[in-house]
Amino acid sequence: MKVSWRVNLILVFFILFSAVLLSRLIYIQILQIDFYKALAQGLQNFPTETQPERGEIFLKNGESLAINKNFPLVFAVPPKVIDSEKTAETLSEILHLDKNFILEKLKVDSLFSFYSLIKNKLTQEEAELIKNSKLAGIYLDEERLRYYPQESLASQVMGFLGAQGSGQYGLEEYYDEILKGASKGTDLTLTLDYNIQFKAEKLLERAKENLDIESGQIVVMDPNSGKIITLANFPNFNPNNYGEYAQSGDLEIFKNRVTQDFFEPGSVFKPITFAAALNEGKITPQTTYIDKGIVEIGGWPIYNYGNHVWGEQTMTNVLEKSINTGAVFVEKLLPHHIFLDYIEKFGIFESTGIDLPENFSENKEFKNGYEVNFATASFGQGIEMTPIQLARAYCAIANGGKLFS
Repeated sequence: MKVSWRVNLILVFFILFSAVLLSRLIYIQILQIDFYKALAQGLQNFPTETQPERGEIFLKNGESLAINKNFPLVFAVPPKVIDSEKTAETLSEILHLDKNFILEKLKVDSLFSFYSLIKNKLTQEEAELIKNSKLAGIYLDEERLRYYPQESLASQVMGFLGAQGSGQYGLEEYYDEILKGASKGTDLTLTLDYNIQFKAEKLLERAKENLDIESGQIVVMDPNSGKIITLANFPNFNPNNYGEYAQSGDLEIFKNRVTQDFFEPGSVFKPITFAAALNEGKITPQTTYIDKGIVEIGGWPIYNYGNHVWGEQTMTNVLEKSINTGAVFVEKLLPHHIFLDYIEKFGIFESTGIDLPENFSENKEFKNGYEVNFATASFGQGIEMTPIQLARAYCAIANGGKLFS
């Protein structure tokens, strides 16, 4: 039977198409298997291609605190590396990494030898040098990572994004789910003022230089709205390099001491004691008492700072000169349960509700009700709180009695 020339032509085209397809499959599945395995494993290690874009964080006037940025990375496909010694030496010079470290990355001795990450977060100069070196088995790629352009500014407020893509500490932890989002994360705009925050952190650095402080905090709030204008800590850290601090074991530096550390406020607590007595009508600014430099409570002597004896003083003078015995005098004019009630109303026994990881103390020892505990609490000893609790209490004094939450 004679076959039509059209059938032959179709048969020829089919054979040619099959040959092209087969050669392509051989190229991909055999000749280029290492490269494509590497890409597959790379996507497993860096899933940012499929993750929704994380919300970004900005200061009050739009300055960026946390953004998303593409960073170059370099990886190896060890079976494709021709000269491991030369390759490792070249990369060591470009990346400032130990040559032996790179040689380990180039070994073909495991299931994951098809993809071996050498370094991420490359500088543009490093990426360009690697590209121009044209090293066999060495490839460049990009990954989408969190970047903190202000570096250490407000670092404890920010926290950081951990290696597994979850927020750690600060706002990154508190708002993790909102920042992640279902399809795209929600951006955050803070009430922090860049200029005041920057100035506060510089003041803390200066205090380290001049007073050799170990730590310090500055909080600036608008008493009429409760907005936090500045929340500064010393020491702070660069969240872009959080791994360096974690490796050193210095995890305490990540903690926001303003909201998480307890302290005895000392004399700055006296205005709260006086506010309670003023509001109850027990004293006026002109009320006087005679200071003898010491007062005994249940057999416990309480002295003024420096053992000063001030004699007759008004309540205004007691605050100006920070007289301990004067604060005890004022507290004794109040029934203990009333004094305790005012401390509670000032929010000392509860969280402030700030949108950051926060601790608060129940002050169980103080609440035991011993006479001497109430006396020492009048000038801020034997009672503990966080700096943010104290700042909020001061706002209530300044704005006529409104406690923000």
